[in-house]
Amino acid sequence: MDEKLTIYIAAPLFNAADTYFNSQIAERLEKIGYATNLPQRDGFEFGNLEKALTDYLNPDQVGPAVQNVIYFLDMGVLVPDSDVVLARLDEPLDEGAVVELTRAKDMDKCTIGFRTDARTPYGSSEDDLKGMHFFPAYQCNEFISHYMPSKTPEEREQQMESLIEKIDQTIEEAEIIPKKELPDYITSNPNINSILEGAELLFQGISDIHSREGLKKIASRYLDYETELGKIKPKVR
Repeated sequence: MDEKLTIYIAAPLFNAADTYFNSQIAERLEKIGYATNLPQRDGFEFGNLEKALTDYLNPDQVGPAVQNVIYFLDMGVLVPDSDVVLARLDEPLDEGAVVELTRAKDMDKCTIGFRTDARTPYGSSEDDLKGMHFFPAYQCNEFISHYMPSKTPEEREQQMESLIEKIDQTIEEAEIIPKKELPDYITSNPNINSILEGAELLFQGISDIHSREGLKKIASRYLDYETELGKIKPKVR
């Protein structure tokens, strides 16, 4: 690869099994030459961000701020800055990953879904989609089915490497050209543009969003632009 393609890993990240598996995927993809955007490392986790922002915001502001910061970072920075979105589509389907996958397709990114799950709630293991719901699957340009029973350490390693090889081969065959800026026909979409603008309000010029100084700036900007940033949310009746 002359220029590294960047892969966004869309997946659940709320327990040890999820975060370990996600980190293994990222590390192995990086080892063979890709860059990755891994939300659990490069973004924020709800509990940690909530704790950090309590130092700067009133209690009633923390919850909405956490939601906005995570949404605008993932959807307005990490996904747009990636060339490929790789989504884990095991059961139960993660709502955030499905939305990220769908938005990435709207942005004309290469979208790849992969499934390691033996459960078949919406069909049969003999189906092309291996029993998963077809709506999320239809947001994928490519779909990889890769069952991983991993009965021994040796088998686990072999199956993991085989998954990485499948992902790599799928990306190579797609012949993706790295695109660091979204084209005008994408950014002219008012829904996408509002996300990009919100992300710019919160994060522009902050070199380390996880540092104390970075979090302080994010909290300050949230207070300055609370009304504008809140427009992304639905009206509750």
